[in-house]
Amino acid sequence: MTVKADPGGFPQRKISEVPAVSAVQMREIQRTAQEEYGLDIVQIIENAGRAVATLALAMFGGKARGQRVLVLAGGGNKGAAGLCAVRHLANWGFNAIPVFGEVESETSFVARRQIQVLRNAGMADAGAEDVSEFTLEEDLAAAELVVDALVGYGLEGPPIGMAAAITELAVDSKRPILAVDVPTGVNATTGEVSKPAIRACTTLILDLPKKGVIAPVARANAGELYLADVGIPASVFERVGIRSEGVFSEGPIVRLRR
Repeated sequence: MTVKADPGGFPQRKISEVPAVSAVQMREIQRTAQEEYGLDIVQIIENAGRAVATLALAMFGGKARGQRVLVLAGGGNKGAAGLCAVRHLANWGFNAIPVFGEVESETSFVARRQIQVLRNAGMADAGAEDVSEFTLEEDLAAAELVVDALVGYGLEGPPIGMAAAITELAVDSKRPILAVDVPTGVNATTGEVSKPAIRACTTLILDLPKKGVIAPVARANAGELYLADVGIPASVFERVGIRSEGVFSEGPIVRLRR
């Protein structure tokens, strides 16, 4: 079945009508939400992961039939959201496979928690972090959709280490890619594209558009743009001088029109 980069069926917003933020602003929004409002990062990750799975389902025409979805997950919050999406996708009937892009001992606690849940549920092997280039090439070739959850909006240069190697293989595979928040290798603030960098057919931005993702220079890497609500209160944005009311008035995922 053909994966639809723009599956339709979601409310739409013009990009010009939605406030965009830099990486520094997004970091402050998350800090305020967690430290001053008591919003748990695990709650945010759960909302993000479910949104990723929901859009992936729509890209397959709204029906899971055992399609193979490969989730490339880094060790930060973006990786945790991707791992969370694996659970939802598997529950809905996909053959969802996580690929760890960072040594587990170096991942964030929220990513490790998602890994443990997947292992307890039999959705990830204990040795799954031992990724070989040959095995990954095979997995990518067999995937009907790849989810890029490698490196988040904090990246300012090119991906390095395992993330760089996985990014290169993903690009070479020429499989359809759904990027989470920011395509790996794209600067979230400026839109500058590093080498290597993911070339996604669709990007699901989390919370608010990152300036770099909607910049013209990143268009070929970001593809079609969607935006997901992850549950941060509107008053948090107001605290940092951003007004975002009405963006999600018709639902928690919206398509952004250029």
